[in-house]
Amino acid sequence: MSELYPYGLAARRYREVLEEDFARLRSVAPRALDRPVPECEGWVGADVLRHTALVYLHKVETMRRGDWPDPWPPEGIEEAEPLGLIVDAHGQLVAELDARDPAEHARTWWPPDQSVGFWVRRMAHETSVHRRDVESAAGEGTPIAADLAVDGVDEVLTIMLAGDWSDAPVGTASGAAVVVSSGGHDWEVTLGPGHVDVLRGATGGAVATVAGEPSEVLLWLWGRGPRPAVSGEEAMVTELRERLALATR
Repeated sequence: MSELYPYGLAARRYREVLEEDFARLRSVAPRALDRPVPECEGWVGADVLRHTALVYLHKVETMRRGDWPDPWPPEGIEEAEPLGLIVDAHGQLVAELDARDPAEHARTWWPPDQSVGFWVRRMAHETSVHRRDVESAAGEGTPIAADLAVDGVDEVLTIMLAGDWSDAPVGTASGAAVVVSSGGHDWEVTLGPGHVDVLRGATGGAVATVAGEPSEVLLWLWGRGPRPAVSGEEAMVTELRERLALATR
């Protein structure tokens, strides 16, 4: 844990769950290659594999170069056989992560954390959600580890959703708050006209609550799985869902 990531895991735990989720993804993938991914319109399992592989390789090149790779993606890589591509990409990713100290400097898209540790965390979350996509295409499903999912909820809300929305195409802006509650923790999300504020904890002033098990809540934040339990003003939950769709696309 740290000031930036109060629900964060140790680097070795992120690596452990990344490996567990990747092993599951790889085992299910042959049954999912040509099957639609229910919550990713227009994608089949092979598309998830290619996407995830390209994310892995992009981070590998970012750490190696100390900057964003450009041009990207490499020519012809999207025509590669998807299962072989993701196995190779995963191998390169874990080799790069394991060769570096999490505190080492690395370029990231979030200014407060310019470290390899950011990518250790982010790639664990990336793998967990896309493992679920591949499982979904195969008609299967296992929950995301609870400790990782709580940290994932915090990542989506405080890093991806919170911040300046002045240029975002959002048709509603109530200024009211919704509490997201999971794993014994609360996040109060205030949906302002040009800004989203996220408070860890709850003040009691929210007009709606979304609550459920950590894996269930995290997947809903990413637009996957059934909606958790909701109480209060439905319109505010709809507004939150619309903002999340933009923040996580």
